[in-house]
Amino acid sequence: MKIIISPAKVMKYKQSNIDKSKIIFPKKTSELLEYLKQFSVEQLHDYMKISFKMANTVYDYYHNDHPYTPAIFCYQGTVFKQLSLNTYSQEDFEYLNKYLNIMSAYYGVLKYNTNIIPYRLDMTMKFDIDLYKYWQLEINEYFKDEDYIISLASKEFSKMINHPNLINIDFVQDKAGKLTRNAMYIKQARGKMLETMVKHKITSLDDLKNIVFDDYCYNEELSTSNNYVFIRNIKLTYKKI
Repeated sequence: MKIIISPAKVMKYKQSNIDKSKIIFPKKTSELLEYLKQFSVEQLHDYMKISFKMANTVYDYYHNDHPYTPAIFCYQGTVFKQLSLNTYSQEDFEYLNKYLNIMSAYYGVLKYNTNIIPYRLDMTMKFDIDLYKYWQLEINEYFKDEDYIISLASKEFSKMINHPNLINIDFVQDKAGKLTRNAMYIKQARGKMLETMVKHKITSLDDLKNIVFDDYCYNEELSTSNNYVFIRNIKLTYKKI
């Protein structure tokens, strides 16, 4: 079993005392860095659809040295903010080490404690190379022996993996019988589910289906073998007239 999550655009250097691991695919990442170094600030602005201020920052990422940080502490996105890392025990970190992978357009696959530097790169950015094809062989080889993979990642990063038992987790809100999907709620739920899996040491699909958190629970009727749906009932509030 593996659990995958997406990276985050916002990254930050943080000191950490946990044991660090090395980059899994250093040669591929090094080759990608050399490719990215050829682009000017203006080209990064155009290709990445980012501001010139951010383009200057990204240019600096790829041309100058920066301190390394374990991935789980470096990423600052909504999913990662749901993890109470400062309360984690040795057993909690061992669970992350055994089961969690963070997908990355720049690094391919990361463990929670892989030492990384800040970068900016998405799978869908329009470069001369197709990043899905670039990482295809390495990533499929990495995951080939897993019996199943639980995806708490976005479609953009789930698509990096071609595996017959890739199980997507879908989070839905029920508002008075109307099913909706809210992007921010989904990101929060992905992080909260990972937190729950860590704390309860979930290692089977049956246990996964029994998870209840933030009023989300598994819905068998809407689920399929490769798409598990978790629904949360949202109570409507009415203003007094």
